[in-house]
Amino acid sequence: MKKITLLLFLSLSIPSTMAVSSKGNLTIGPIVGYERVQKISPTPHTKDRLFYGIRAVYGPPLLSAEAEITQGKDTESFPERDLTIKETATSAMVGLRSNFLRTKFLTTYIRAGGHARKSEVETTEAGVTTTREPAVNVSPYAGAGLNINLMNKFTLNLGITAIFTGKPKGSDSEYQTSLGFTVNI
Repeated sequence: MKKITLLLFLSLSIPSTMAVSSKGNLTIGPIVGYERVQKISPTPHTKDRLFYGIRAVYGPPLLSAEAEITQGKDTESFPERDLTIKETATSAMVGLRSNFLRTKFLTTYIRAGGHARKSEVETTEAGVTTTREPAVNVSPYAGAGLNINLMNKFTLNLGITAIFTGKPKGSDSEYQTSLGFTVNI
């Protein structure tokens, strides 16, 4: 837990001051968010996790290309079964973004594209630890967000993204909500 807290602190403080917004329509900034994921072990259920990463957006506001990479870690304990499950998930998204409402203080956007997730799951049951790496899962995503301009120096970013995994029942979605800010240089 200390590692996650330290990484969360670092991703909020250090990269935020290094965010770039240039005249070439390139924006690079940190991401810190929360996601609800579908789990199937030991029984089907949902799990919440914090994630962190970086996003780049390039192009004119009406239709831009975006790419991001994030990592999330979580641990679940089931004491009645002497079972602990730790998962590290690295995700990448590539897609398009469109700003459709732009004012001096507010910008809204929609986004869609492809999402890939690579996981590593470590299971410890009755003192025996096993590690497995499931196949990379590729899914479409769609989302929307809001950017609020604060004093022309900072931008508050809020967003929600649905990842259409189709797992475990064939039509399930995972949801990521994110909150961050960009320092305009």
